[in-house]
Amino acid sequence: MITQILNNDHPSLLRIEYMPGNLCNYKCHYCFPGSNEGNVKWPNIDLVLKNFDHLLNTYKAQGKTKFEICILGGETTLWKDLTKFCNHLKNNYDLTIRISTNASRKLNWWEENAKCFDVVEISVHHEYCNIDHIIEVGDLLYRKKTNIVAKVLMDPFNFDKCIDLVEKLKKSKKRWGILAKAVQINDKSIHTELQQAYLANQLKRWPNIFWYFSLKVIHNRKLWAVVDGRKRLIEDNWLFLNDFNRFKGWECNLGVDYIEIFQDGVISGTCKQMIYNEQFHYNLYDQKFVNKFKPKLSSIICKKEVCGCGAEIQISKFIPIKAIQ
Repeated sequence: MITQILNNDHPSLLRIEYMPGNLCNYKCHYCFPGSNEGNVKWPNIDLVLKNFDHLLNTYKAQGKTKFEICILGGETTLWKDLTKFCNHLKNNYDLTIRISTNASRKLNWWEENAKCFDVVEISVHHEYCNIDHIIEVGDLLYRKKTNIVAKVLMDPFNFDKCIDLVEKLKKSKKRWGILAKAVQINDKSIHTELQQAYLANQLKRWPNIFWYFSLKVIHNRKLWAVVDGRKRLIEDNWLFLNDFNRFKGWECNLGVDYIEIFQDGVISGTCKQMIYNEQFHYNLYDQKFVNKFKPKLSSIICKKEVCGCGAEIQISKFIPIKAIQ
């Protein structure tokens, strides 16, 4: 029986996933609802910067002094104000910025803007990707000293094709990281036993170790599960593949260690659960956000049947003792 999920995040760290829009040039069949419809306009950058400053300063006042911000979409690089947003935050806070991207922008865009990002996570989608272009982007970012990792989304219906993409990525001139990521369909893993065996170790190529340690220090997150009273080092793939990502009734640090900001400005978890033990959602795009946003950080009790987010599944959480009894 699993009773606890732990990570090695520092108590002063807040992780934020921010989705400024849902415009995307891909329409992957396994993508989660709301992520690629293109029906949400990009936000007003002046309002975003003002309210983001207040949000981060509110957390700083309660002990969260380091921030890890992951910007995802939609396709993040289509947001014209992306680099302005990143530069403002990097100039004013102790933080790292990750972006999730399909890397479809031209090489000259990456040449010009690579300096804005600490980590670029390239999502490789077999239905649409130009694998040769992805390799070129990866090699360029490597030369630019930007931490680059390619994540191949392992579609269970086209698994061999996805394996082929992993092998093609390994032919890059530079040695950056390659991961094979499990895909859930309707919140369920439908990978076969053979597919699960391939996914058991999601790291398919280590980056060049000398290059990696020459980069700005990036937190290497580790994850443990307490299983039958024993602490076990795991990967998030293990939870997904074994259908262990069900934490209803658990106490979770959602809102304390991690938040998600949606395209409409709602601040919650990926599951849209209310946080801070409030009975409403705060909204980043509220014109009165600076006056309204004054929460007290506190853990919550999970009310959702399935935790479908790779970032959220890594939040520290446990079954309350009274629930076990």
